[in-house]
This record gives sequence, C-alpha cells and structure tokens, in this order.
Amino acid sequence: MIKKTVLLSSLVIALCILAAGVTQATDEPARKDGLGNKTKNFIQKLFSYPAEVLQGSVDVVADTGKRGTRVVTEEVKTVGQVVTGDFEKTGELVTEPLTGTAETVVKAVEETVAIPAEAAKEE
Repeated sequence: MIKKTVLLSSLVIALCILAAGVTQATDEPARKDGLGNKTKNFIQKLFSYPAEVLQGSVDVVADTGKRGTRVVTEEVKTVGQVVTGDFEKTGELVTEPLTGTAETVVKAVEETVAIPAEAAKEE
C-alpha cells in the first residue's frame, strides 16, 4: 500500500514539474525554438490530432451520405422515366446504381485513407 502511494505521489510530482516547465517555456518569448516550445507544440499536437481525425471522419461520412442520396435520387428518376414510357432508360436501371455506388465507395475509401495524413500536417 505504501509503495503504491509513493509511486503515485512521485508520478504526480513529475507531471507537475513537466507542466510547470511547459508553462514557463511558453511564458518566455525569447526562447522561440527552445525545448519548452517544442514540448508545448508536441502536447498541442498530441491533443489536437484525434480531434482533427474525428472531424475528417465526420466530413467523409457526410460526403458519403450526400453521394449515396444522389445515387438513390437518380435511380428514382430513372424508374419514373421507365414507368412513364421511356424504355430506352431500362438499361440504366441496373448500371446506374452499380456505378454510382462503386464511385461512392471508392471516393469514401480515398478520403478515409487521407484523413491521418491531413490531420498530421504542420500548420
């Protein structure tokens, strides 16, 4: 029990010293490229990276939903045209949703793969 308390106290003290060092480094404008500034940048990136990845993921999901809606809308239009007598559009009943869905999936995968690289970019 005592060992756990000492270990936990040591960890808390070390974290406080680290936080104090980062705070002092950010208060010294003369040390632009110092270790403290690098530590501050690292900590900021450490916490902003997951948020940027999440934002990128949300954007991809929204984009994919929009594309999927467009595919369904086009299919409904084609069905309407065939039902009203435009039988030349019958072939598009099968090909249109397949190509639209494939394009949607490809675009979603491309954007999803690019999310981590975009989030890690320097500003």
